[in-house]
Parts: sequence; structure tokens; C-alpha cells
Amino acid sequence: MEEPVKKRINSRVLILAGVILIVVAVMLMLLLPTQEITPQVDITTTLERIVETSDLSTAVFQYQGIVEVPNPKKLTQIDYYICYDASIYAGIDFSKVKFVQDKENKTITATLPEVKILDTVVDPNSLDFMFQNKKADDISVMDVALTACETDIQQECTSESALLEVSRMNAENAVRALAEPVIEKICPGYALVIE
Repeated sequence: MEEPVKKRINSRVLILAGVILIVVAVMLMLLLPTQEITPQVDITTTLERIVETSDLSTAVFQYQGIVEVPNPKKLTQIDYYICYDASIYAGIDFSKVKFVQDKENKTITATLPEVKILDTVVDPNSLDFMFQNKKADDISVMDVALTACETDIQQECTSESALLEVSRMNAENAVRALAEPVIEKICPGYALVIE
């Protein structure tokens, strides 16, 4: 007869222990403060990843030039003139754009690298010759002509600050177009400053 009593005590103890565990679990959940975890987004890293596309032409200029090619033996005498078309690609290295967040002033400052001429391309099909010395018109003229045109376009690019200014404005507009929607979404109330 003692056996049935032991079974009742064991089942009562198990039920009581289960109820105590449930009550303790509920109390812990109510007493512990619940903190909502919000993801932290580093806006500067996010923006740098968005604009990181390496060299990007922000301006392409069409150029039409005329270059004179002197006689190799008599440098004061012109053998021929060449009229040519070329494309000039200017831009910045977007992977070097840096962003800094100023929480006090609620601004994000984008610092752009220097604008530079990325490439020049002379269209070989556009070459038009005006020979002053008919003997210069031979099979080797094309190599000399392309070299002369490429040298001329390089010199023209270094003296044209307007090309770089337009490219800088286009780079600023590109950064603004990429960054402002992200800033508005992640950091409402912040302003973008470009340097």
C-alpha cells in the first residue's frame, strides 16, 4: 500500500515544480527590461561603398584640332598640317571620395579628389592632311601624324581649365545624386556638403 502514496507525491511534486518554473519564467520576462535592438548604420561607410566605382568620366569633350608637322631635317619648314577630331575624358577616381559625418551640425561632408584628364582618344578616321611638301606624302605619314595629334591633344588638355571645371561640377552632381537619397533615408535632417 505504500507504493500508491509515493506515486501521488511524485506526481504532485512534478506538477508543483512545473508551475513554479512557469511562474519564475513569467516573472523574469516581466522584470527584465526589454530593449529594442536597432541596427547601427555607419552612413559614411555606406556612402563610400555606393560611390566607389573607381575612375569615372564625368565629362567627355569633343575636340577638333589642327597640328603642324615640321620637316624632320629642317624644323622651321612645315611639311603638312593635320586637321583631326579627338575625345577628351575627364573625371575623378570615385573610390577616393571620402565622407565625414558631423553630428553636431547635422552635416555629411563629401571630399572629392582632384579632377584629372583620364584619357584622350584621337579618331584616326578623322585625319585630314594638307601637304605643303608633296614628298612628305608617303606610307609612313600615318604613324607620325597620329603621334603629332596625340601630343597636340595632350598639350591642349593641360591648358584648358574649363574642361576640368565642367568635369568637377559633373562629379559633384553625380555624388549628390548618389548620396542624397541615402542620407535622407538613413539620416533625416542632415545636409550634404561637397568639398
